[in-house]
Amino acid sequence: MPMPKFFIDPPIPDGEGKKKDQVIIRGEDAYHLARVLRAKPGAIITATDGQGRLYEVVLTAVGPETVRGEVRTVTADQAEPALKITLAQSLLKGEKMDWVFQKGTEIGITAFLPFLSARTIARPAPAQFGKKKERWEKIVLAAAKQSGRGLIPAVHSITPWEGLAPVIAGCFTLVAWEGEVNHSLRQVLTARPAPLPDTPDEILLVVGPEGGFAPEEIAMLTAWGAHPVSLGPRILRAETAGPLTAALILYHYGAFEPAGPA
Repeated sequence: MPMPKFFIDPPIPDGEGKKKDQVIIRGEDAYHLARVLRAKPGAIITATDGQGRLYEVVLTAVGPETVRGEVRTVTADQAEPALKITLAQSLLKGEKMDWVFQKGTEIGITAFLPFLSARTIARPAPAQFGKKKERWEKIVLAAAKQSGRGLIPAVHSITPWEGLAPVIAGCFTLVAWEGEVNHSLRQVLTARPAPLPDTPDEILLVVGPEGGFAPEEIAMLTAWGAHPVSLGPRILRAETAGPLTAALILYHYGAFEPAGPA
């Protein structure tokens, strides 16, 4: 079984990780190294900064609360898909939203944008928005560690319906809609122009609540530049649609191929 990845805390600033850098690992990861794996100074581990980079680190000090080390090599984390998917998910009831964050992270989603729509049933008070976000961030972090991600997906604040318009602007956007009868997900992805070499590729995926989108909302999303797509003849639960569609998109672009030998 391969050695798990450990998360650097705090992360190395974007683009600044290099050989000989000193890094720190805290919290559960430090405890796991010290007490479970019984790692000693001189041991070599694999660490990630949660931003898509992988570090080979030689440990210099090991304690149950803090582990320190020195960077030996820095590489791109092959666990991260080149395609970045943001899932805009209308709020769902109970633990359904937790499930979306957990499974979406395991699949490879890059960011989550929870929003409110006309048929959203779960409507927490604005004072609860912060606590909801904190809970989802913890779920995402745990799922990222469990699944060996090299990036911790971003969790955006709960957004009102109107807040989707500027997010969709300039971004290739798909809307999973059971009422679409002309365009399948495969057809739209196949017709989409291929990204330019060395150009970050992003897709925004919009999924509605338990009752689906109202017709006028689909009209607004289309006017904003989004592409409604059908997921087939079967009606999916709202909590299933987002992770499944993200997986299908990543599969279409080859993101589920083996990483190859280390």
